[in-house]
Amino acid sequence: MFIKVTIFIAIILHIIAAVVSLKLTKRTKYNLSWILISLGFTFLLVRRVIEALPFYIDFEPQEYRLLFVWFGIATSFFFATGLILVGKIFDYMEKMEKEKRAGEKKFLSVIIQTEENERKRLANELHDGLGPLLSTVKMSVSALKKQKNISENDEILNNLEVIANESIKSLKDISDNISPHVIDNFGLAKALRNFIQKINSSKTIYINFNEKLQEPRLEHNIEIVLYRVICELINNTINHANAQKIDINLKCDGSIVYVDYKDDGQGFEVDNLFKPKEKGMGFYNIFSRINSLKGNIDTISAPGKGTEVKIKIPAK
Repeated sequence: MFIKVTIFIAIILHIIAAVVSLKLTKRTKYNLSWILISLGFTFLLVRRVIEALPFYIDFEPQEYRLLFVWFGIATSFFFATGLILVGKIFDYMEKMEKEKRAGEKKFLSVIIQTEENERKRLANELHDGLGPLLSTVKMSVSALKKQKNISENDEILNNLEVIANESIKSLKDISDNISPHVIDNFGLAKALRNFIQKINSSKTIYINFNEKLQEPRLEHNIEIVLYRVICELINNTINHANAQKIDINLKCDGSIVYVDYKDDGQGFEVDNLFKPKEKGMGFYNIFSRINSLKGNIDTISAPGKGTEVKIKIPAK
């Protein structure tokens, strides 16, 4: 009785294995190696059923001895050939993984490009829409000041002119921060120098910037991403690190763009970089942008030892 139950359980397991194997055939896009393995499971199931029949019914396997042998040969053939060809399944899985990663990087690149286009659109609307209006206000105030019969309103007009000038300057700064036109016109190095000059003029922190970029200019998408990344790193240092100095080295050897960013701030535990309520969102955006360009980024930091970020990006 025990052997009958055991044989029955074994047959049930073989049926399950055969069904699962056949279902997986579709997932492997009907790969030949998996088809052969599935046939091997099926033939092995039939062979196991033939072996079990004498335990349940009046059946003489000797009558089907030749068929039994052929089932065994076919099973061995299917399994052996399938396993020899199984490498194609791993090649297929590797191909699918590469396509998935490429798709993710392309998706990130499209998101970044869409974001930059929206930034540029908003910056242009501010610059071309509000800018002329404020300039008109300034000219009107200047024209009023030239009229001699309203000398008693000179103080009000002077204040209005100062406000208009400050508004125009503020609008230009906002437009440049949203989408720095200097990148389009003069390139990454000039845009970073302008941004760093504004930071240094505040005297809250000193930024030492060195660049060795070769001509011709980098691709526009690379310049935009590196500008955003470096600005984000600077903002992180100012807001969280309590640092006194930042060193930034930017260079390109023709095939690879290197960024070496280092501050003397309080540092942090790198393991906590992406934990909730940590300053991980900014770094997550940085990692996403660098990954979209198939680049590498290493973050080195510890409490009390500052932070260093090393970035490598293909130049093309």
